[in-house]
Amino acid sequence: MPSETFFRLPESKQERIIEAIKEEISRVPFENFSINNVIHQCGISRGSFYQYFHNKEDIYLYLISTYQHLIFQNAKEKLAESGGDFFAALEATFRHAVRMLCYKDSKAFRHNLFCNFRLYEMLWSHSAYTEESREEVEQLFPLVDLSLLKIDSPEEFRILFGICMINCLKDVAGIFISDDNEQKVLENFLQKLALLRRGYAKEQN
Repeated sequence: MPSETFFRLPESKQERIIEAIKEEISRVPFENFSINNVIHQCGISRGSFYQYFHNKEDIYLYLISTYQHLIFQNAKEKLAESGGDFFAALEATFRHAVRMLCYKDSKAFRHNLFCNFRLYEMLWSHSAYTEESREEVEQLFPLVDLSLLKIDSPEEFRILFGICMINCLKDVAGIFISDDNEQKVLENFLQKLALLRRGYAKEQN
């Protein structure tokens, strides 16, 4: 993840560095990513760059976390708008996430960022990233109205949440692995969501 030094830079310089990074990721897969190309493109010294990022793993973790943060922020908003209705918020957030993952940034950038097995090893092994992810998930739980669900305890809801996340990730992967379009990804997920709703959502009077 970037250092505090990076976040103290003027916003225009931060944007220039990130744009150079995105261009390099769009150009080549993770294994061939060149920090030399980035510093040349944005006009900074190697020493300055390493004051902002420790290595290229830091760069990729940061970019993934920006996508994740946007999705969790949307989830919070949808839970508030729906009065804590978990399934309504999940559907709305999934639609938002799929649209963003299909169209935000270039296709080459998104493919090289997410289709990267080394990245997933980093995600699980990087304690700071893992803790940040856990904290964002924990912030969602108090916003869910458990009385709208056919469950008996918060622990059961956590199990249900885990099942839903696995299905979300599996269907989203189709964007990058199978080149599925937005409509196909939504159709695949909404079929599963309908079954989960039938089993776990209480009927509203």
